[in-house]
Amino acid sequence: MELTKLEQPTLGFLVVNKHHENGYATEIAKRSAQFNIQFVRFEPTSIEPSTLMINGEKYDQQTQSWKNEVFPIPSFIYDRCFYHQKQAIYKCKPIVEWLKKNPQTTFLGFGLPDKWKIYQSLQSDPIISSYLPHTELVREPNQILHRLKVDTTCLLKPINGSRGNGIIAVKHHTKAIMITYHKGKDKKTKDFQSIKEFASWCEKLLKQQTYLLQPLLPLLDNQGYPFDIRLFLQKNKHGKWGLVGKGVRKGYYGSFLSNLNSGGDALTYSDWSSTLSSKQKVLLEDELRTISTHLPTSLEEKVTRLFEIGVDIGYAKDGSVWILDMNSKPGRKTLIETNPNAAENLFEAPLAYCHFLRNQAAIKESN
Repeated sequence: MELTKLEQPTLGFLVVNKHHENGYATEIAKRSAQFNIQFVRFEPTSIEPSTLMINGEKYDQQTQSWKNEVFPIPSFIYDRCFYHQKQAIYKCKPIVEWLKKNPQTTFLGFGLPDKWKIYQSLQSDPIISSYLPHTELVREPNQILHRLKVDTTCLLKPINGSRGNGIIAVKHHTKAIMITYHKGKDKKTKDFQSIKEFASWCEKLLKQQTYLLQPLLPLLDNQGYPFDIRLFLQKNKHGKWGLVGKGVRKGYYGSFLSNLNSGGDALTYSDWSSTLSSKQKVLLEDELRTISTHLPTSLEEKVTRLFEIGVDIGYAKDGSVWILDMNSKPGRKTLIETNPNAAENLFEAPLAYCHFLRNQAAIKESN
């Protein structure tokens, strides 16, 4: 059944602040007419509780601009809410969770749970589990101290978070324990002269938020710069998963993070991989293909339904490949900077997938 024969659906771009990702939302909106989709954007807090009407913005194709408008809850929602501030967690997140349970609304994809739940879910996957670094939920400082006795280094990662925020590298030297972390693009270090002093600091840290403990993997290039490979996976107009593109993020010398938010730069995958031997490249490509093929379906089977995923891949000097992180609301900066030709597909993809979901719903209704 063709979409043009159906009632025109509305796709809502849901954000904590309506001007967040303004450029991305506008590019999608410009293309919405060719998919016969009405495109709007709104904030969770803009829903009027008594009427369930929304004070949001609708894209006007004639003037190519956003206009204030009141409209009902859209039939389809593209969730791009980021909860970086406590106020957003308390005010917006409960409304988004309520929207997800609304039978009249279909989300393009749901957000992933915390990193510990993801790790536990994927541990039972025989293919994907081999790419996951050993991970523990930190309950007490002794776990960290035990790891330092064995490896002398470790990584502390917040159970929730993205863009490298809150990640701490820990190294045990002969006379001190040193931690390294980032404040935006600035790298900070702190030394503890005794185990007791470090344990006391850990106690305070663990009261603030929950952390995971992982090995500090040797993920540096030949010049000693940290880097990772970003895979961008997305569903196409047929609802099938595919690798849209990949790029490389390179951090600055002496850092342990490669996130763009932490001062990293984007490189094309082809430029970066040209430094590999032909054998290394073939083996790496095979590993990346395995992850791209199996990870999305495994996540959907074990965790939740998704539309897109950004996957951060670590490539160690010994050739081992690691899944460092995955994000159900990935940014597009690395992909667009390293694959400019992918931009058009990126802007059309949410509309094409919405088109697919609408047709699927229509088929169910007609049966």
